[in-house]
Amino acid sequence: MAFVFSVSAQKNYLKDADVAYENHQYFNAIELYKQAYTKVKKADAKSRILFRTGDAYHQINDLKGAETYYSKAIKAKYPDPIAILNLADVLKAQQKYPEAIVEYNNYKKEMPSDVRGENGVKSCELAQQWKDAKNTPETRLKVENMALLNSQRVRF
Repeated sequence: MAFVFSVSAQKNYLKDADVAYENHQYFNAIELYKQAYTKVKKADAKSRILFRTGDAYHQINDLKGAETYYSKAIKAKYPDPIAILNLADVLKAQQKYPEAIVEYNNYKKEMPSDVRGENGVKSCELAQQWKDAKNTPETRLKVENMALLNSQRVRF
């Protein structure tokens, strides 16, 4: 009888995490997935938990957390290549363009027909060029106050 009560008293963190995730309660889902990860034994379930944790971090715009968990999910052999694409997107958003290009190229190997891989590479290359060109004399703008236009009353 005591065994039945102890089994029923155990919390199903994975199920609760999935419910929180599906209800867009990402902060709760993150904590529950972390607890579920310690309880789960199967490798495929662990990789799914890591991916979902990364995705929850991504949804709350915690890019470093998302990067960490997407990377872990990929290392844990998460089967869906979307993990690679999401990692690349997170790296790009953090302006880690060389690392993002590597991941976009990895995604292109997995999904050659998906243009998001090639578009990601191009966008990173352009962003890096713009970032490098930001401080050149050609890109500096001179801003002057136009007193006539910036007055309280504009008369034409």
